[in-house]
Amino acid sequence: MQGFGTLVLEGGEELSFDISACDTRDVQEGARGKVLIAPGLTGKPKAMLVQLAPPDPRDLRVPMGEAVAQLHAWGLLTEWTPETCQERLRALPLRAITEVTDGRPRPADVSGEDMDRDDAAGLIVDYYGEGVTVRARADRTFLMPTVDSHARYARALVEGLCAIIGVPDFVSLKLKNAHTGVLTDRSGQRHGVSVGHGDTVVTVINGLLAAQASPARVHTRKLFGKPWFVFREEAHEPDGITAALFLP
Repeated sequence: MQGFGTLVLEGGEELSFDISACDTRDVQEGARGKVLIAPGLTGKPKAMLVQLAPPDPRDLRVPMGEAVAQLHAWGLLTEWTPETCQERLRALPLRAITEVTDGRPRPADVSGEDMDRDDAAGLIVDYYGEGVTVRARADRTFLMPTVDSHARYARALVEGLCAIIGVPDFVSLKLKNAHTGVLTDRSGQRHGVSVGHGDTVVTVINGLLAAQASPARVHTRKLFGKPWFVFREEAHEPDGITAALFLP
């Protein structure tokens, strides 16, 4: 679109669109929202302010075969076929979904022929379980156990990463206060991290592994970001299941 396009109003009228008047730069064709219209410099109606409504995650669905193929390409759910995922989705209790999807209920009439972000989250929880399970070790992916504080989250994250890497004493964590901590590597070097912010821990450990030319490097991907099927650790809800997905 190169910053310009056309808005289609409720009555069917078309209006020129300039992205500089929009509240987001991530504009998707077909997005719905609100527009403030006023005369422009030439006197013609112009969109002065455009507010695009975020899409409902339940409306973003991908055919089951394509979704499972993408998960397999990332090394996730490696033992499950699309047919298995369909069966598991039909059998999952609502709680397995809502704990990682901001409380959104799963529709009762879902056919299982496609998958959205909420379905993916539920399947990942169902497949891996909490902590460093057998499947977590096999796929180098784990879900953080339920924690009630940033301190416990940081400790569980470091312990899980070290277990996935296969070196239990790769780093040690010491908390300075409720917000910051220090990772000490085996050489004795100290690295400051933000407690409860998993990205800083992952960055430090990735740097140490890269310096050693280690094949066990880890990184994060978004779970509820855009595009919709991208993964990362989620630490926003200390009282719920926190997904920390670390891939080779």
